[in-house]
Amino acid sequence: MNVTPVCLTLAAAVLALSVGPAAAQARTAPHLIEDGLPARIPQALGGGEVLLELTIDPNGVVQRVGRLRATPPYTELVADAVAAWQFEPATTMIDQRRTATTGSVLVAAVVRPPSLYAGPASGPSPRDVAGPSPYVPYPEALAMPAYPPTAVGSGLVLVEITMTAGGEPRDFRLVSPVSGFDVAALDAVRKWRFRPAPATDVPDRVFVYAVLGFRTPLAPPQPLR
Repeated sequence: MNVTPVCLTLAAAVLALSVGPAAAQARTAPHLIEDGLPARIPQALGGGEVLLELTIDPNGVVQRVGRLRATPPYTELVADAVAAWQFEPATTMIDQRRTATTGSVLVAAVVRPPSLYAGPASGPSPRDVAGPSPYVPYPEALAMPAYPPTAVGSGLVLVEITMTAGGEPRDFRLVSPVSGFDVAALDAVRKWRFRPAPATDVPDRVFVYAVLGFRTPLAPPQPLR
């Protein structure tokens, strides 16, 4: 059967019409454009984990900071810092026009206890206080970073994790200024594992923000003589 150019043109037009509405549903996720971290880490006995879900309004402003996992005193420390972050807002297609809309972002923070070696530490344990919405991936495993042997003092590192809608990490980008903790922070977040957001309209690319805290190790107690 011969197919004329006119038939091909008509077929292409029909195909464009059939996929047009689906393409119009494409969404983008909020993306951090202005960040900030606490100036110092509290001198608590232990480390901890904090999970926050941020609601970002169409202006890119943090509208709500939802606590999902808490470890005092780090929960409010991280929550207060991220409340001032600014984002490029989520968008969706409405009437074939890209329009800013409300979106959600997960922030995951881990803080090392003040020791050189991993293991149980004094202080409050992390506690799950709420469940996530269906619009954010959720961590199944959060590896604690190692304290670099050549590092000095305490520090915080912010890493942007680019993920697929299926919860698979694709890229890791340092957001905070260069420090002696960067390699250890990246090594840790590459071991993190997530389950995907269950919503059906999750964007093809989402961003998770990891905050990793390093505490100055305390010297072990000296034996009595």
